[in-house]
Amino acid sequence: MTYVHLDLEAENSSIKTAISPLLVKPVKVLVVDDHALVRAAIKQALTSQPEIQLVVTVSNYAEAEEQVIQQSPEIIWLDLHIVNGNGITEIRRLRQLSPTSRILALDDVEDDKEAFAVIMAGAQGYRSKQDVNPDDLMAMIQMIFRDEFVLRPALLTRLMQRLRKAALPLWGVENGSTNSYHALLDNAKLNGITELTAREREILQLISQGYRDRDIAQGLHISEKTVQKHVQSILSKLGAQNRTEAAYLIHHQSAAL
Repeated sequence: MTYVHLDLEAENSSIKTAISPLLVKPVKVLVVDDHALVRAAIKQALTSQPEIQLVVTVSNYAEAEEQVIQQSPEIIWLDLHIVNGNGITEIRRLRQLSPTSRILALDDVEDDKEAFAVIMAGAQGYRSKQDVNPDDLMAMIQMIFRDEFVLRPALLTRLMQRLRKAALPLWGVENGSTNSYHALLDNAKLNGITELTAREREILQLISQGYRDRDIAQGLHISEKTVQKHVQSILSKLGAQNRTEAAYLIHHQSAAL
């Protein structure tokens, strides 16, 4: 297994310049990795930052689940290949335990199929350990708090192409149909777009614009918990697996809203 490359001699000032104003309160980070050197390196890179409160580092998925229940960390660094564990299954499990936690999945080497499975399971990002350094850690946390996906641009392009192909059978559209996208949107409409309440449509519009739950709550003067309930209702009515699929629909079916 390849260890994450972290330059522990990097100047603190170079890391601090990456800190975003979005981090308005201390951020709790859970590091799940079965290599002690990796855990120590990440801890050393983050603990000097006033914006970061490193909750704990653990070496296996069972301990990770315990800490997620107790601490509800904002960010979870998750090694996908811990011995006697399944990273994809664990992402789903952690998302169930703490829906507000954002997961950054780390792989030994970048793999398109693995990346697609990771994102569809609910992770907010996927990176190869070989590509990570201290400056990246802060930049990735910023991106995650903006509800952006942490992916290399080339990989993101390939994943979107794959997602587009996967979306067609998801909505009962056969590949090769000349009207496949129109059929996709028609099916989406039948499957619930017109059933959304006015508030749900408003929130869906904001989701498609990249706003996170906290920002939506502040803008609409409602609680974040209420926003999360609306989001779950939206996904259920649309038959969407996640916010990405819901956003895809609104971008291609704005007339229905």
